[in-house]
Amino acid sequence: MCLKKYILAISFLCFFLTADSQLYLGVKGSYTLSFSRSQEIKYDDTQDFLTYKIRFIEQDVSPSVHVFAYYRNDLIYIQGEIGYRNIKTRFSSTNFLSLDNLTPIEVIKKTDYLIFPISAGLRVENFKFGVGPVFSIIVGENPIFEEIESFEERRTRVESGFAFNFGMALYRLHIDLSYEMKFNSVGDYLYYRKDSKGFDNPVQYLSVGLGFLF
Repeated sequence: MCLKKYILAISFLCFFLTADSQLYLGVKGSYTLSFSRSQEIKYDDTQDFLTYKIRFIEQDVSPSVHVFAYYRNDLIYIQGEIGYRNIKTRFSSTNFLSLDNLTPIEVIKKTDYLIFPISAGLRVENFKFGVGPVFSIIVGENPIFEEIESFEERRTRVESGFAFNFGMALYRLHIDLSYEMKFNSVGDYLYYRKDSKGFDNPVQYLSVGLGFLF
């Protein structure tokens, strides 16, 4: 339903683009910070005895590279992008079944994404204010916690969210500030004993991008 609303909204804006509209292509680099907080989950067995503890520590987002199309007239704009993003998610696990060693073991979940942000909104002189969906396709990842019995990952290849965007266009130079929220949470793909045992920690990013139009 949300996707249909986005498509209708963008189609509505396209309808009002006039003959004076212009299409530009460009490249952009972005630096992203994650605002997901640290959190831990405890797991028990069928007799309610504590077996494992998993802690989400932090996310590290690599700088990303995008190609984008910028379509605008005097009042509104549409900006579509294709980019690459790598995210390293740090977890630690403690095995309470091995009482002789309760030292937490740290693991890193590495996920490679192709990301497709779409933004549409208003232009006021050199400034732009918009909102739109962000689609992320997982193209690579490594498994984690394979040594934990009855533990598994059930992850979809496509994740989605939305972003609020503020930007400034100075001739061919574009500066973009984006606040992104995903509909999924950190580690919500983690299952223990066939039940969903992931975190309820929302995924939130703040990105600063610098682009150049051809």
